[in-house]
Amino acid sequence: MKKILSTLIFSAVSLPCVFAVDLISKPHRYVELGLDAQVAAANSYWAAGDVLKKDLVIDLQKIAKEMPDDGFSIGFYNREQAFLNVNAGSHFRLSFSGGIESTGNFNISKDLFELLASGLSVDSTKTVDVTGYADVFADMNFSFQTLVNDYAVKIMPTYYVPLVYVPKTTATASISTTSGGAVHGEASANVEIYTAANMHDFVEDNNTNFNISEIMSNGGFDLTLEVERNVLGGLNIGGYGRIPIVPGKLNYKMSTRVYASFDETNVLGYLDESESHTTDHGHDDFTYSEATYKAYRPLKLGLSANWTPLGQWLKISPAVGFAMRDPYSSENRLTYFEYMLNIRLGIWKILFFDLNSSYQNQIFQQQAGVTFNFRVIEIIAKASLASTNFVNSFDLSGAGAFVGFRIGF
Repeated sequence: MKKILSTLIFSAVSLPCVFAVDLISKPHRYVELGLDAQVAAANSYWAAGDVLKKDLVIDLQKIAKEMPDDGFSIGFYNREQAFLNVNAGSHFRLSFSGGIESTGNFNISKDLFELLASGLSVDSTKTVDVTGYADVFADMNFSFQTLVNDYAVKIMPTYYVPLVYVPKTTATASISTTSGGAVHGEASANVEIYTAANMHDFVEDNNTNFNISEIMSNGGFDLTLEVERNVLGGLNIGGYGRIPIVPGKLNYKMSTRVYASFDETNVLGYLDESESHTTDHGHDDFTYSEATYKAYRPLKLGLSANWTPLGQWLKISPAVGFAMRDPYSSENRLTYFEYMLNIRLGIWKILFFDLNSSYQNQIFQQQAGVTFNFRVIEIIAKASLASTNFVNSFDLSGAGAFVGFRIGF
């Protein structure tokens, strides 16, 4: 763990990460209550227009050629939060918030689509990998922001509770042929779902009497630090880091085995209707046990900037960096880069238009939004095209939405 931490500290200097830091800008209210809700779901290849057709044509050769190198993937992200902000000046800003957040990703390697397009040689075997993960966290935090020698500094300790956690799971499917015309295919995966509560009574008896105090007592702790400074006129440079320190614990596990198989005794029998085949698929009964899994929220490190070349009328905010899921697990660790570019046009601090391109939580989004700020009330609405592939994020391979509401004075 010490080796990993030292690597991360070095990375914070040498590699930027993502999350826009904006501490110097003046807040809209002294005290405000707010609600935010965000959701996004996307895939890496198929757009809505590709499948919502009267005459649907499936061209396997075209699909295999155009499929991204990392295969077909599906991603989702969701977060809701409520917060209270107290802005007494540049030396004293407090915030309290709580929310729930879920993420997930599912991927099928490109090998499957190449196999469907070109077939399989006689007396050979082809394998296809399928991977996936998912998680749900609840979190509570407070933050304090002040000014230290021209640096705006914000520190935010967070207590988070993992509710559901599916570690990175890999299944391998294989298909083989023989010169006698036989074809055999099979796939299986052991799926382990860790939960904060014992799910046996809920699944079997629909019992929802969970021990809330037990669930809340198994939370973890991470620390977020943001720093920003004005370096030239309307240009501010900032940095961001979220370091998981104490893991949350899930003390229960649901386990099953998912499987599928196909056997063809004589594929040439399709020519004279003498072929014979069998198929089987499903999953074993779930088993329930007590097993502890230590879960961290993703580590994130990054740099960002805010540039206002036309004052309040225009703000350009780029950010770039990386995130690390399961940062202290050599087996399940997943590292990916993130970025964001936001352009905001403001009209008399009342009406704001945002254009945003981002890759966060393994989903690309091309977003447009509008904000109405009536001093006491602020309303935010944004919509986005989304995909797990950058090129297809300009098509309707997925969608996202964000709504926010603030009230205060």
